[in-house]
Amino acid sequence: MVRVLFRAALLLASVQTVTVVTATTMTGAPAVKNINKAHYSESEVVDEAYDYIIAGGGLAGCVLADRLSADGTKKILVLEAGRPDYTDTIIRIPAGILRLFRSVYDWQHETCGEKACNGRNIFLQRGKVLGGSSCTNVCLHHRGTAQDYNDWNVPGWSAAEVLPYFMHSEGDQTGGNPEFHNKDGPWKNDDVRYQNPLSKRFLEVGANAGLGTNGDFNDWSRAQNGVGRFTVSEDNGERCSGATAFLSKAMKRRNVTVRTGAMVRRVNFDRTKTAASVTYDILGDDTCRPFFAVLRNGGEVIVSAGTIASPQILMCSGIGPADHLQELGIPVVADLPGVGENLQDHPAAVVSFRTKKKGVSVTSKLRLWGYTNPFPILQWFLFKTGLLTSTGCDHGAFVRTPAATTNQPDLQIRFLAARALMPDGMTTFIQFRNTKNLEDGYSFQSVAVRARSVGRIRLASSNTHVKPVIDGGYLSDPSDLATLREGIKLGRQIGNRADWGEFKGEEVFPGPNVQTDDEIDEYIRYTLHTANALTGTCKMGTGPDSVVGPDLCVRGVNNIRVVDASVLPSIPGGQTGTPTVMVADRAAAFIRDPTLAPKAPFIVEETARLPGVTEGASKKIATSLA
Repeated sequence: MVRVLFRAALLLASVQTVTVVTATTMTGAPAVKNINKAHYSESEVVDEAYDYIIAGGGLAGCVLADRLSADGTKKILVLEAGRPDYTDTIIRIPAGILRLFRSVYDWQHETCGEKACNGRNIFLQRGKVLGGSSCTNVCLHHRGTAQDYNDWNVPGWSAAEVLPYFMHSEGDQTGGNPEFHNKDGPWKNDDVRYQNPLSKRFLEVGANAGLGTNGDFNDWSRAQNGVGRFTVSEDNGERCSGATAFLSKAMKRRNVTVRTGAMVRRVNFDRTKTAASVTYDILGDDTCRPFFAVLRNGGEVIVSAGTIASPQILMCSGIGPADHLQELGIPVVADLPGVGENLQDHPAAVVSFRTKKKGVSVTSKLRLWGYTNPFPILQWFLFKTGLLTSTGCDHGAFVRTPAATTNQPDLQIRFLAARALMPDGMTTFIQFRNTKNLEDGYSFQSVAVRARSVGRIRLASSNTHVKPVIDGGYLSDPSDLATLREGIKLGRQIGNRADWGEFKGEEVFPGPNVQTDDEIDEYIRYTLHTANALTGTCKMGTGPDSVVGPDLCVRGVNNIRVVDASVLPSIPGGQTGTPTVMVADRAAAFIRDPTLAPKAPFIVEETARLPGVTEGASKKIATSLA
C-alpha cells in the first residue's frame, strides 16, 4: 500500500513540460533514435494505396477512421503529427489537465499581438496526440442550441438534420430525455462523479440570484438559460476522448493504418485538380525525407487536422488566397480567399474570491503538507470516483445579459471551486502544478459563448513544420467586450451574495481598484484568455466566402474534403468537441452513401418538432444510422 501511495504521489508531478518553439521538428521535436528503421517502416506504408487518407488523427479524424472502416471494404490511412500515447494515465485522469497545458501533449500555439488586447499574445492549447484536443480539453459536453444550427442557414445542416447524428454517437449515462439523447453510442457523457461543497453552494446561490435552473443543457425542448451541472465526456470516471471512443476500435481492423509523428506537408493534385497523394515526413527526422501516400482511383483525402492546421495544410497545398500563396512561392491550385478566414473562439475573463473557510477548495484537497495528495489519486485508481474525475469547471450557467444581440444566451459562466492564481485562467491552470500552498476560494470564468469577433490564420512558411501566424481577432467586435463586461459584473454580484454563508469570500480579481466600465474593460483587455473552442477557418456554406460546400468537399478541386471544427460557419453556444463529433459522423454517413450528402440549393419543409427536414429525409437518415 505504501508503494502504491508513493507512486500515486509522483504521478501528477512527473509529466514533462516544454517551452514554446517556432518549429515543431528540427528545433522542436526530439530526434528519431533509429532513422533507418523509421524510414523502412514508412516505406511499408507508402507501398500501399488507400481509399481514404485522413490528414489528422484528432477528434474528427478518429470518428472518421472508425465509421469509414467499419465494414472492412475500404483501406484507410490516418496520418497524425502528434504522439501515440492517448492512454497515458495523465490523459485518462480528467484532473490531469492541470499538467497537460504546455506539455509534450500540447502544440502550444499563440496568437500574434492581439490589437484589442494591448498587443498581448494569447496562448492557444491544442492537443498533440491521437484524439487531438479531446485528450487535453476540459471534457465539457455541449451541443449548443437548435437555433445555433438553424442560424447556419446551410442546406442539410439544420437542427433537425444534425440531431440524429448527435444522438447516433452519444452514450448518455445521465438518464436524459430520450427524445434528445441516446445511451448506446460510443461518445460517452456523464455527470462528474464528484461535487465540491462550493459547487453545490454555487447552484443554490445562482438559483437564488434569479438565473433559473437547468437540469440538461443539451435538451432542445427547453431554453438553454439557467444554472446547473455541465455533463462531461467521461466514461466510468475516465476521460472519453476521440481515440478511446472511436479510433481504438478502428486500429484493431486490418484495413486501417495509423501513423503518428507524421507531419503532412501537402496534398498533391493531378492536372485535373484531383487529389492523388499526400506528402508527409517524420517529426524529428533532420533529413526531412518525404514520403508519398497514394490514393486509389476514386479515393479521397480528408483533411481533419483542426482549425489551425487544416487551413495551413490547404494553403501549403496551393488552396487559399492566391496573393498570399504567391508571396510564399506556393503554386496556386485553387484561389479560395476564405481559407484561414473566419477564425472564431470563446474569449474569457475571470472573477475570483478567497474564502476564510480552510480546506474546502479542490486545490486544497489536491495538496497535503504542500505536496501532491496521494489519497485522491488512490481513490481514482481504485474506484474511479472523487475529485480527480473533475476538470474543475463542470458547474455553471448560461445567461442572456443586457449586452446580448440575439434572443440567445451570450454568456456562459464556468464555476470553479478554487481561487484563481492569476486573472488569466489558462495561466492559473499552468501555474497550479508549481504552487505548493494555495488559498481557498471560488471563481467565475465568464465566457462570451456566442462571440462575434473573427480572426484569421496565415502561413509563416510553405513548410507545415513552421507554425502559422494566428490573428485571433479577439474583441474586434465590441459586443464581445460588452458581454464579458456584464459577465464580470454578474460574477461579482453572485460572488458577494450573503447566501454563500460560511464560504462567502473576498474579491481577489479584478479587485477593488477596478470599478468603472472603463476599468473593467481594461482589466478584460489585459487578462483575456481562450476557452479553447477554435472554429471556422474552412467555412462550410454556399457563398463566395465558403471553403467547403454542404457536402464538405473543397471548392475548386476534386476528391478532397475538410471534416473538423474548422468547417463550422459560426461558433455554437457551448464547447465544440461534441459538435465536431456530429460533423464527422454526418460526413462519414454521406461519404459512405453519397445520396445522403446535402446539396445546394436544397429546400426542405418543416416538421412540427424541429424545422428543416422532410419526412422522407428523416426516414432515410434513420435507416442510414440504424
